[in-house]
Amino acid sequence: MPTLRKSRQLVEDQVRAELKEIRSHVAGVRGSLVATSDGLVVAHDIPDVEPTQIAALAAATLAVARRATMATECGTFREAVARGSDGYLAVYAAGDSAIVAVIGTSGLNVGMLQYRAREIIERIAAHSSQIGALAAPVTTASESARSSRALPRRRPATS
Repeated sequence: MPTLRKSRQLVEDQVRAELKEIRSHVAGVRGSLVATSDGLVVAHDIPDVEPTQIAALAAATLAVARRATMATECGTFREAVARGSDGYLAVYAAGDSAIVAVIGTSGLNVGMLQYRAREIIERIAAHSSQIGALAAPVTTASESARSSRALPRRRPATS
């Protein structure tokens, strides 16, 4: 278990460093996060927003956008950008099991974000398999043996 904790911390630290790169290189970025594709926060650099809510919204955005790109035969989903009256939310696929969400002010330089983020997303995607593994529940050998045993058959209900 300590090895898993160390591994998780290492991945979080590496990913958090990549997120800080986005903020330092792109004007108007308020913060960013990396989550699993099912919405669990892996690491974040968001000082003023609840990261779990953003992760859940990013996962929902990813699911809808993936479906939309498939239905319109646009290939594999890469990114979606939502513009609001006071800022932006950009959601990027980072490998098969990770999402990167970036929150920006209304002054966000979207072109620079797209340029800088792609390189950083690729580096985060390199951790995608580790990120997916972090979300998987850890089972012990005894739990695994119990779950693989056949369940007793139920008798049909009599009327």
